[in-house]
Amino acid sequence: MTTYLVTGATGFVGAALTRRLLPLGQVRVLVRNAADLQTWNDAGARAQVVSLADPNAIAREAQGVDVVFHCAGESSHRAAPEALAWINVAGTENVLSAARHAAVRRVVLLSCADATLANRDRLNWRESQSLLGQPMDACARSKLLAEELALGCNHAGLQVTALRPAWVWGPGERHDLPALCEEGLHGRVSLCGSGENLVSAVYIDNLVDAIVAAGSAEKAPGHAYHVVDGENWTARELYTQLCAALGLPAPTRGIYALSYARAWLRERTDSRGLWPSDVVRRGRGCLLDAMAAAQDLDYTPKVTTAEGMQRLADWAKSVGGPAAIARTARAPATAATALELQRVADASVRS
Repeated sequence: MTTYLVTGATGFVGAALTRRLLPLGQVRVLVRNAADLQTWNDAGARAQVVSLADPNAIAREAQGVDVVFHCAGESSHRAAPEALAWINVAGTENVLSAARHAAVRRVVLLSCADATLANRDRLNWRESQSLLGQPMDACARSKLLAEELALGCNHAGLQVTALRPAWVWGPGERHDLPALCEEGLHGRVSLCGSGENLVSAVYIDNLVDAIVAAGSAEKAPGHAYHVVDGENWTARELYTQLCAALGLPAPTRGIYALSYARAWLRERTDSRGLWPSDVVRRGRGCLLDAMAAAQDLDYTPKVTTAEGMQRLADWAKSVGGPAAIARTARAPATAATALELQRVADASVRS
């Protein structure tokens, strides 16, 4: 029987992946808080509170594991840069080190399409394409660096694959959906442009299909793969459906340059509202080429956008609508988070 280890099991993707893996083998999960232990132990997993800053503890939990799915990470561009470095970069390095020490066969890293985020359109964008410079914000840069570290560790003894999902959506997401609801409750969601730009997204169940496939696909090691839904939408079409499912008014068009300038000012003053990265994701074209995932992972998205939107609408209604969803937002990691991780790392070295 295959033994799996999932980091970030309390996150949106990590939790969905863990639920999918439970019938497939023995599952170990790493969580941040003791309050989450009972939930996963009751579900049939073996849960432990382990920090990403403690490679020794990760290695202990990785003993006898066949595949590590590294889903833990910080995805907010509002997070403190030092926290992003500790969580996304050092955390990934620690997981890889632990996997090597424990003789794990394969590691699958959950990266993201923001690894190539820039203030430009990315149309028919392949995994082999790179930017002329660095990605536009600290979070995206940390994701790219973590991915480069991971793929650089791929060899015969440790097979490593990275997945770059497009914008991930679905019931229970606690980063972008709460922000959309907050925006819509205080006016209307802005398209940050005409809304005619094509955008890629991926429903949570489709992404989990790809992650599971990457854990065993023969051709996967050493490569990064885009993961997207089977349908392409303009930003206007996608956000109109999202707003309807969440119980919000239809989105409104804007002027991209003006939206970007306002976002730039908000970021400089640490104000609420859209920041430049938000404007780029919403107002620039992003059509990711996912042919490699189809060929190497045998990935075919099973959940259509219409099905996903119906599930999202049912969930939104069941939890109390947009106001309730807005309150579920996860706070971004802070400088204090980085200091705590450094304390744990120092203690791990001493031990």
